[in-house]
Amino acid sequence: MYSIGIDIGGSHITCCMYGHTNKQIIEESLVNRKVNTFGSKDEIIDGWVSAISETISKTKVSYQGIGFAMPGPFDYYNGISLIKGVDKLESLYGLNLRKEIADRFNLEPQQVRFINDATAFSVAEASIGKASKYKRVVAITLGTGFGSSFLNETQPIVEGNMVPEGGVLYNKFYNGKLADEIFSTRGLVGSYKDVSGNVVKNVRELCDLINTNKKAAEVFELFGSKLGCYIKPYLEKFGAEVLVIGGNISKAYPYFSKHLQEIIPDIEIYVSNLGEKAAIIGGALLLDDAYYLQLEDTLKKM
Repeated sequence: MYSIGIDIGGSHITCCMYGHTNKQIIEESLVNRKVNTFGSKDEIIDGWVSAISETISKTKVSYQGIGFAMPGPFDYYNGISLIKGVDKLESLYGLNLRKEIADRFNLEPQQVRFINDATAFSVAEASIGKASKYKRVVAITLGTGFGSSFLNETQPIVEGNMVPEGGVLYNKFYNGKLADEIFSTRGLVGSYKDVSGNVVKNVRELCDLINTNKKAAEVFELFGSKLGCYIKPYLEKFGAEVLVIGGNISKAYPYFSKHLQEIIPDIEIYVSNLGEKAAIIGGALLLDDAYYLQLEDTLKKM
């Protein structure tokens, strides 16, 4: 069985055909396209359809359906965008994307499914990644924002006294500051400016300074310590066996790993081996009907 997994970002769409039997993506079907997410509804959807159509044409295999890993806020169960007030993708607000996509590809509505992008990442890691050997998994994505997901036997947990409200960490506070403002690209860039008075554009530039600039190294060390102190109580309360790290900042893990591991030494920590493909695979896994049936109640609560 094959299905199409899709990762929707703030300025792009990435899609690929996934084989459920061998648990592999078809590499030649991978398509990454820039999309004007500030554009009209038709402009955005036309861009998505064009990319998906290219993936289909590159493989010419029958597929079960299409699974989207989407940023929120979003009604994942019904396929309706609730994104507004951020400019990007705002023209899709209130739109039934399930129907729009199903109509474009002559699919039944139930063949188009949606999940939060950070959760899609974690689902892939817990299902087919290195975390699949663990029962209780916490996955975080560090990049433009701070994503998180708590899973028990591949099932996302979004309520109950063992997880933070909604199963998310970005909107909680650490030392009086919103976690999303600390454990993200803008957090690292801002921290470097605070300690050095200098400006870098992104995390890559900050990494390039490591060998020649002690302040850059200090910023990453502090980042690791803060992340450990912030996340440790949540990991302990959940009984996490492993912490999986993804997102662009994970590429800088060697620079903050020591200080993170010093704070949480009893939990296995590793950087995602699936990388940017994890969210795509997580979207594709939605087309496994048995798994999706188990997810439905959770999707209603996201």
